[in-house]
Formats: sequence, structure tokens, C-alpha cells
Amino acid sequence: MNTISQGKIFLSNQRSIIESDRIKRYSTFNFEGFQNPAKEAVGNLYAIHDDTLNPNSDFNFYTRQQGYIFIVPISGNISYIDEQKNETLVEVGKSLLVYLDKNAYIQLKNRYQKETINYLMIALSSDEIPQRSLTVSNIDLSQVNHLQTITSASLTFKIGIGRYKNSGNTKYVVNSISTLYCFVLAGSFEIDGRMLNDRDGIALSATEKIEIEALSDNGLLLTIELLPKTSYILF
Repeated sequence: MNTISQGKIFLSNQRSIIESDRIKRYSTFNFEGFQNPAKEAVGNLYAIHDDTLNPNSDFNFYTRQQGYIFIVPISGNISYIDEQKNETLVEVGKSLLVYLDKNAYIQLKNRYQKETINYLMIALSSDEIPQRSLTVSNIDLSQVNHLQTITSASLTFKIGIGRYKNSGNTKYVVNSISTLYCFVLAGSFEIDGRMLNDRDGIALSATEKIEIEALSDNGLLLTIELLPKTSYILF
């Protein structure tokens, strides 16, 4: 692969960690007391949290910005409740996308008595109010070496997830003024000439085509394309 894009890598072993008797959280970007000039948000993508919630535990928090919260379970189902009286169980193989105001209350709960659960939570600021506040989508990983888009085309961002075999590849076509953020959920990938491992991320821009190749079997990759019409807010 030839490196043709501008890119910034966010290594998993450089993430901040918050741990309590209920939750262990790895944060890709600056969060609460962790502040590092190299870990600033990417446009309006202001949070990527990799959370492990202990058995029979809940985690309560308030949104930092008006916009979208995206949750995808990695192992174990998670219960979601918010102040808008939305309540749903998000199962493995599904994702949740919800639009909330700033300082909105959310509760996430692990109802298993003996097992921890792991999920990814992503936050994007936006002042464009959607017609539907909450959407639960299926994630179909039966087609390998393919990114499935799991968000509506009407949004100012696009989220995709794909499963790859070793040496499986994709050419991602992107608007040259968009930014593509890739997050490795499992395995190893070479993304436009950069090697990324489990839970590493990379922000790519100033290109129209991004080459993605899996370097291991059963690799899982999540992508977030920030479209040019988005009003970016840097934190």
C-alpha cells in the first residue's frame, strides 16, 4: 500500500483509564482529568469510550454535548435508559444510536449476575435534530471483507462495521474534504500504509480513497466518516 493520506494514529496503550468498583473505561480522546494536546477530539467526534461494566452494575452519566450517542455491545447485552423515557435492551449483534441534548441523563446497566460486559460508546456533537431520537439497528457480519453501513444516509456522519479474513481488503471511497476515523475492534489491519492493532484508531483526511487490508483472521473494523457539511467543534 502507498501512504497517500494525512493521518493521525491513536494507540490503544496510550488511552486514558478510569476504573471503579463498577466500570473500567479506556478513552481515546481527552476526558475529564486526562488532558493531552495529542489526544484532542477529531472534529465533532469528541468521545470514544471502550467500557467494561462489572456484573449487576450500572453506570450513570450526563452527555457533554448536544448530539448523538452510539453504543455497540462487543460482549454481552446492555440495558439503556435515558431521561426521555427511552428504555431498551441492546443485544450483541445490534447497535443503538440516540440523539440527546447537552447534560441529558443516561443509565447503562449490566444485568448479568456473574459476567462482565464490554461495549463501545461513541459521541458526536450535532445541532441538527433528527426525526427519530432513538434507533436500534442490526449488524450483519455474515458477509466478510465488507463494511456494512449502519446509520441513515440523512445524517452528517456515516458509521460502518465489517468483518475480515486475513488479507481481505476494501477500498473506501471518501470525499476529499471528509475525515474517516477507523477503530480496530479486533485483530490487526493495515490502513493506508499504517499498521493498527486491537483497539487502535486512526483519523485520515485529504484523500479520496483509503485502502484497508486485514492482517489477521476474524478482524473487526469500525469506521466513522465525518461528512463535510458537519459543523466541527474542537475540544
